[in-house]
Amino acid sequence: MKTKPAITLYHSPASRAFTAYWLLEELGVPFQVVNVDIRKGDQKKRDYLKLNPSGKVPTLTDGKVVVSENPAICIYLADRYGYGGLAPKIEDVDRGAYLKWMVYSTAVLDPLISLHPKHIDLPGAETGFGAFDDMVEVLAKAVKGRRYLLGERFSAADVMLGSTISAALRRKTLPETAALLDYNARLTVRDAYHRAADATWPEWLFV
Repeated sequence: MKTKPAITLYHSPASRAFTAYWLLEELGVPFQVVNVDIRKGDQKKRDYLKLNPSGKVPTLTDGKVVVSENPAICIYLADRYGYGGLAPKIEDVDRGAYLKWMVYSTAVLDPLISLHPKHIDLPGAETGFGAFDDMVEVLAKAVKGRRYLLGERFSAADVMLGSTISAALRRKTLPETAALLDYNARLTVRDAYHRAADATWPEWLFV
């Protein structure tokens, strides 16, 4: 009898659940997927809200552990299943930068690429996430002249931040600078990226 995977990813097509799906594929751990279609309002159903009261995807369960919010999911998975590989160890000099980029995606990049297309550009000093142009410059400098965020080493931070950059470039909510396009090209050739994209992004979104 086939053993049921301990990990369950609550996932919706065309959503940020792509990030967690990609990392699971990179780690190569067995997992099952439960579809929570946000276009049908499944994320607001009572049973799902017991897992994630925010009514968002993704949510991940691993046995009795429940984790939501992409950075938390990525940190959890990489530490548990990729510690010393996709996750630098605590004593590793790269651990600080790794954690920064893990959080930067939703703390800075995501709000700015949501607000800027709506012509909402606040002075950087007035918000925790700063100014749009400053963010673009920070990202370009972070990836220019290096293969990945931590240099030659691919990590879960590239999945977390890279997935947001990739989606933003696809939606034209980030400037197509040479540094960002080159970085994205290095990410999108990865087999795990393609498996997650095939499971998450329907073709009609880009027609």
